[in-house]
Amino acid sequence: MSPRFPPAAWPVFILLFLCMLAAGAGCLKDSSVSVTGITVGAATVTGGEVTLNVTTDLQNYYGVSSGISRVQLKAYDIGSGLVAAEVTNDAGFLGIRGSGSVSQSIVLPRTGSYRLVSTVFENGQRKGQGEMTVYNLERLTPDTQQTGLSITDIDFLVTKVTGDRAEIQTDIYFTNNGALPSEPFEIEVKAKEEDARLLADKERVSVAGIHPDATRVSTVTLSVPDQYNYVVEVLVWKNDTIVKRGEGNVRLRPGMQVDKDTQFVTKQIETSKFIPASGSVMMTPAPIPTTRSPGFEAPLVLVAVGSLAVIAHLRGRRR
Repeated sequence: MSPRFPPAAWPVFILLFLCMLAAGAGCLKDSSVSVTGITVGAATVTGGEVTLNVTTDLQNYYGVSSGISRVQLKAYDIGSGLVAAEVTNDAGFLGIRGSGSVSQSIVLPRTGSYRLVSTVFENGQRKGQGEMTVYNLERLTPDTQQTGLSITDIDFLVTKVTGDRAEIQTDIYFTNNGALPSEPFEIEVKAKEEDARLLADKERVSVAGIHPDATRVSTVTLSVPDQYNYVVEVLVWKNDTIVKRGEGNVRLRPGMQVDKDTQFVTKQIETSKFIPASGSVMMTPAPIPTTRSPGFEAPLVLVAVGSLAVIAHLRGRRR
């Protein structure tokens, strides 16, 4: 007769059987947590700092997580190798073959490149590590300079030439590539001599807002010395910040191509012509007084006296 177990003993046998299966499957082994991915995004960008949002993905491949996982994020300066910033946050309980992620914010200077290293710990024990490098943070545009405006073209037209000065009409084409209408903004247009970079003239005007996918033409007139070549710079201002730049060239005196063996070519520039017309007084050279030397007047007197003597002698002979 086979032995029979009371019904109350069955749960104990089932629990023991499940424990044996779990042990055989390795679920009761120590956890193996690894970093499976790192995602980096710029949360905020100012003139001097960048706040990065770094998300670290975690995976427990086998075993039971024995406690709360913590992620330590360090940013190493690529140039110096020094730690520029460091933060640590909890990632939660990963459980049996569980996964999770943690998002961390780290503030770095807006310059240079950095190596971001995420290390996961569990009960003070290092489990896994991952890293990612971000390059040239200075290329990120500050939030205050974010704009959908672009300078699509610049045209120049000589409208007037007076004396040695020329008036240049500058037509600047602005296009709004953003999804929203742009706010009104100001532009500053400067004409600089191409070689010496002397400022010949500049004007600052306001431009009304531009609808999305629309283009507006703003016209500025500059007065510059004639027969020079210029670089015309366009600066777009938003409050007290330059948010966009553009430039074009006006060549009122096109140069000639020189031989490739020529090492250095100089160009004579009349600096006085670059004094702004509105703030300068055109000085006219005073006439130089001319004085005649007595030595040049004496021969004329002698000729006159000699002529009178000849006339008197001829009259005396006729008598």
